[in-house]
Amino acid sequence: MIGEDVLYLSVAELAPKIRSRKLSPVELTEAYLDRIGRLGPKLNAFATVTPDVAREQARAAEREIAKDRYRGPLHGIPYGAKDLLATAGIKTGWGAKATKDQMFDKDATVVRKLREAGAILLGKLAMVEFAGCLGYRFADASISGPGRNPWDPERWTGGSSSGSGAAVASALVGFAVGTETWGSILCPSAFCGITGLRPTYGRVSRAGGMVGAYTFDKIGPLARSAEDCRLILQAIAGPDPDDASAADEPVRLDGGRLDPSRIRGALIPLDFKKTKGAEPEVKSRFDQAVADLRGAGLTLTETSLPEFPASEMASVHIKAEALSTFENFYKSGGVWDLKDPYAPYQQEITRALNGADLVKAWRMRAVLQEKMTDFYARYDVIVTPNFMSVAPSIHEDLNKSLPYADPVGAVGNSCGLPSIALPCGFGKGGMPVGFQIMGSPFEESTLLGLGALYQSRTRFHRERPPLNA
Repeated sequence: MIGEDVLYLSVAELAPKIRSRKLSPVELTEAYLDRIGRLGPKLNAFATVTPDVAREQARAAEREIAKDRYRGPLHGIPYGAKDLLATAGIKTGWGAKATKDQMFDKDATVVRKLREAGAILLGKLAMVEFAGCLGYRFADASISGPGRNPWDPERWTGGSSSGSGAAVASALVGFAVGTETWGSILCPSAFCGITGLRPTYGRVSRAGGMVGAYTFDKIGPLARSAEDCRLILQAIAGPDPDDASAADEPVRLDGGRLDPSRIRGALIPLDFKKTKGAEPEVKSRFDQAVADLRGAGLTLTETSLPEFPASEMASVHIKAEALSTFENFYKSGGVWDLKDPYAPYQQEITRALNGADLVKAWRMRAVLQEKMTDFYARYDVIVTPNFMSVAPSIHEDLNKSLPYADPVGAVGNSCGLPSIALPCGFGKGGMPVGFQIMGSPFEESTLLGLGALYQSRTRFHRERPPLNA
């Protein structure tokens, strides 16, 4: 049986072994399925495991590779897809009781592209109900139960891609595909000590994915390294006739090393001393990451984001779009089947929101985008903390355990900007700490290059949680 040392290898490390036939996709798949059977239920990582599909795809990959029909670096690599991505003939439950048995007859575009790249689907990964777009206060807001963190199962993995974070961190999959409306890739990446990439809005087709907030939703990889994220994004990015929002911007993800001295970095520090819930250990790890980046040759100038009520404006947009998306569940009463007691009252909470407010929010969003265009005329990337504390308990009210704002996340998601989450050490209770690097639209290559450079000088992305399988 293939051991843990192999299952924790990155895609970039597994691929040449598979291509040279030193590693069997069938045996690798069986090893992941065995581990899923032992650890998956303890972590609430999977909504649905698909062993028959995985074995069939693994055998097909092995046959093709034996005949020298190698498709590329994802060929023969087992992965998991967030359970809001449609998979033909396989349940796609959106994390909610009302939709737990729904099934589609066509794969989401990203699932199809990964199949065409030769990746092997191990199953559908657990998620917060309706991707948290109606709001939630508790980690238990999922039909799969709370996402349990492999570093401490009594702590949260982060949402809404909760299963994606747990599955990658515990080596249940070679990589995962998650989604982000606001924080749902970067959050589980930070809390689980893995690498996640939120691509530019429109970089990856969302056809066949659950709509949460249409002008905010994005699909991206969660993996072991920045290089893995590059390989995955290369396979799933690009235009799609089934998604009008999918950009036809060329996908240039140069895998070569970049020259950090040519990059203008903006350091956006957060006020750890005056912020409720912020932990000094997290600041210490972030400060060391900044020192490491500077040591690698990146120039970082401390500055601040444009003054703007981005969080308030983004919240108005997301609430309005989500209420429109899930309107039928309010009409049918299905919203009362949601586990979190907060979500069913969103209509009452936002009743005062009117058309004039939405028009103002759209105008404000355009102004913010103009301000960020000006900002990125002076800087190429932003370096900033991801979260200001480590993963909270699964038993606490998240509004109390994560009481601070996310100004960079509000700006980044409102403007559709790409960002990479990178692990940078450990804080309280030995829990992972991460930071992020955010770029201008369609500049994922720069973020991936900086991430790879940072990870060539550190080993935090290779650390493993102390799991007892």
